[in-house]
Amino acid sequence: MTRRVVILGGGIAGLSAAETLARSDEFKRGELELSLLEARSSTGGRAGSFVERETGQTVDYCQHVAMGCCTTLLSLLQRMDLLRHFQRYEALTFYHPDHGFSRFEPNKWLPAPLHLAMTLTSLKHLSSRDQKLIRKGLWRLMRTKSSDLVGVTAKDWLVMQGQEQSCIEKFWSVILVSALGDTIDRVSMQAARKVIVDGFAGARDASDVWVPRLPLSKIFGDEFSGRIRGMGVDLQLRSPVRELQRTQDAGTWEIHCSGGSRLVADDVLVATPWHVSRRWFPELWGQSNSAAEEKPSDSETPFESSPITGVHLWLDRSLTELPHVAMVGTLTHWLFREPLDSHAEATTQVDGVYHQVVISGRHGGEGWSGERLVAEVMKELEAAFPEVGTPNVLNFRVVTDPNAVFSVSPATERCRPSVQTEMPGLYLAGDAVATGWPSTMEGAAISGQMAAKAVLGALAASNNEADHFRGEPPGLPKGLLARWLIR
Repeated sequence: MTRRVVILGGGIAGLSAAETLARSDEFKRGELELSLLEARSSTGGRAGSFVERETGQTVDYCQHVAMGCCTTLLSLLQRMDLLRHFQRYEALTFYHPDHGFSRFEPNKWLPAPLHLAMTLTSLKHLSSRDQKLIRKGLWRLMRTKSSDLVGVTAKDWLVMQGQEQSCIEKFWSVILVSALGDTIDRVSMQAARKVIVDGFAGARDASDVWVPRLPLSKIFGDEFSGRIRGMGVDLQLRSPVRELQRTQDAGTWEIHCSGGSRLVADDVLVATPWHVSRRWFPELWGQSNSAAEEKPSDSETPFESSPITGVHLWLDRSLTELPHVAMVGTLTHWLFREPLDSHAEATTQVDGVYHQVVISGRHGGEGWSGERLVAEVMKELEAAFPEVGTPNVLNFRVVTDPNAVFSVSPATERCRPSVQTEMPGLYLAGDAVATGWPSTMEGAAISGQMAAKAVLGALAASNNEADHFRGEPPGLPKGLLARWLIR
């Protein structure tokens, strides 16, 4: 019998689940029928883009990058022939207002984690004492089990290890706010260890930066969706789900979409962001049904969102030839120069040179007007690149997503649900489920694979039960069994 699987949500988690199921032997044998429903007109979810009205240029809501440690995501992109749309950089550039620019490049010959041993000396903004304390902290972190960090915030752990404020501000906070999307007084040290020890220090190329050369809507939207359709997945865009019900008598799920369409599925894989799937299943996210009905807000659950702000700037000149810069001690966290192929899809002549500034988590400029935020950012950029003179801002757009990532607080880490729920035929995916990774594209890709493998495992168990019910010896090829019965 063919088993109907429906994936709700076409973000990276849903796309990863669809790709995993579509390349399975079960799908190729016709044992699975696979549909993916996406409410928007394009797949990609938060990894999306918009068209700026003034320039006609397609730019991303916020700059997304992958690191070399994101092996699941990079492998997925490679299988889908999409990794060629990313530019790989083996070195990072840091800027500090008092110390200028520094180049951070791991050793190409030493094995991990020794390849990072001497990189701290290249960072001009770190004193010799800072470097000594940071090495001591990294060594203790590598010798600390992840399970020993449950319930501990990054700031509390760093202070307990003797890390001085200078080290925290110039190194630890710079790394962790960018990687985890929230301030160190809120994030879990368990999540911080995952990023630093299992991530950056795990391999020689783990700290490589992969920057998309095309808008995300082209990569995860147009091209990815075209490829999974080519694999046989029934992709339905503009199909927001209005109601999801479990039919007790038939043991199936009924999915009601806008416009009156209805699907029946044996298995449902919910790959929407956590704050969306919570509306249907609040109990899975640490929230009571009554609280969800009365106050559907973040305060009713340990899961809290953390914002990310993208400041999109069109200037009359290029600030730098550097592709990206990590800014230390400034309101600006990252500066990205125009991607190589960003003009390729412009519908009109683009005026100005595009730059994007990224500010992760809560910051001192929250609540400011767009004009004031841009003025402060431009002041910092002019100080960093004085040789280009004073650039004119031809156009700007400030985009803040309040639900860009979930805050990986100790309370959240304890409550992240599994991909497999207690409800028959219901699976969860998304960066917020218990993957061990923070809110990243890598975590989303891992969750999709985990949920898909759980579906395949349930299918295999169902087939074994059916074989046992029919009296067939488990594992015996059906053709051989048929010949034995005929004899």
